[in-house]
Amino acid sequence: MTFFNREIEFRQLEKMASSGQKEMLVLYGRRRLGKTTLLREFARKHPALFLSCPLSTSSEALRLFQNQMAVAFEEPLLGQTLFPGWSEAMRFAFEEASKQGIAVIFDEFPYLMRSVAGIDSVIQHIWDEMDRAIWIGLSGSLISVMLERIMGPNAPLYGRRTGMLQLKPMAFAEVSLFYPKSSFSDRAIWYAFFGGVPAYAEKAASFPTPRKSVVELVLSENGVLYQEPDFLVREELREPGTYFSILRSLAAGMTRPNEIAQDAGVAHSGINKYLDTLRRMQLIKRRVPITEKHPERSTKGIYVLADPFLRFWFRYVFPNRSVIELGKGRELYGSKIKPDLNNYMGPIYEEMCHEEILRRGLEILGWKPFRLGRYWDSQSEIGLVAEDRDAKRVAFIECKWGRSVHMERILNLLRKKADRILYYAGWHKQHYVMSRTITRHPHHIRLG
Repeated sequence: MTFFNREIEFRQLEKMASSGQKEMLVLYGRRRLGKTTLLREFARKHPALFLSCPLSTSSEALRLFQNQMAVAFEEPLLGQTLFPGWSEAMRFAFEEASKQGIAVIFDEFPYLMRSVAGIDSVIQHIWDEMDRAIWIGLSGSLISVMLERIMGPNAPLYGRRTGMLQLKPMAFAEVSLFYPKSSFSDRAIWYAFFGGVPAYAEKAASFPTPRKSVVELVLSENGVLYQEPDFLVREELREPGTYFSILRSLAAGMTRPNEIAQDAGVAHSGINKYLDTLRRMQLIKRRVPITEKHPERSTKGIYVLADPFLRFWFRYVFPNRSVIELGKGRELYGSKIKPDLNNYMGPIYEEMCHEEILRRGLEILGWKPFRLGRYWDSQSEIGLVAEDRDAKRVAFIECKWGRSVHMERILNLLRKKADRILYYAGWHKQHYVMSRTITRHPHHIRLG
């Protein structure tokens, strides 16, 4: 994969590696976000013992580990000599890596935990006995394993990590680097189809248009991303059918736990457990109005799919799999996706506006936003609200994907909605419309 962005994460790796102390990094995040690419880029620039952890027998995994030691330590005989066991091999690797200033990286460590029973305890004992500087990286896409069996309070390695990175999807501005020569509208549609997952974007960018890429990669039974959500859910969750029903309900517009449970056919008493699991997996997110003082305890919370690709897949692919498997992906795009595209783009463009205000708020508003969010009540909603640090200034912004918007009508309605929010009484208020429209109106922010 091409290495784009991730400068902040890369700097954290380098800072830990140069600290002169014992450092253990835990890097986690869902599939295809670029964890391996980030670690390989680090290993390309710094000496490293890098093991892509296999799903295999313990002896086969040990053989592969020794081969990697032979390369990293420039000792060919290591690849020909079998250590008695993992404890001896790991102790030698850590001690030699510490002497030579070489990082030790286990990519997809949960696979090694499956292949080698107790490997986490082996590392824990050696780590505790070492008094020399060493840098160890443990990465994984199985989020439940990373959170519970590596960072959980009952895990052997609990309390040993000195750094943690949760890799998340890229923002629109970042993932746009994969489509450098394309128009804003095409880049936005690519983002709406494939989200901020770099592995998806890299594949999509090999096609000339968003339509062509989504037809070939997703709307085809042989497309490499056609079954991607299946892998995401089935690899980690014990009740994939239940979770699929919940994700489909979210894609259909259900947002509150009770309506999600009813639509998905899940017992109301158990829905929160499923939703919490999906949040930990980064597949959904919970939102509350920005004015809520205690978000986690708020009864106004709603749930939405976290990633545009999942929204696209569960909205268009999941209910039409029989059509796609008859080889009619192009027809599906023309009959159902293209006519609905502007409706689908609306919420995603709103999220792109959030990212833009977060990134360029000082330049756009004249002050730096401290908090961003949405507001809604029983009567109205506002797509984007930005507050300053001192709770004195607030900007209300309506985000419109359309190329032509009626500025005064939207602004008048926005002012009325904003004035009804008692929470902001006495604040200095600004009102804007954000869209792709070309206009010199002083309250317009152009994105696109």
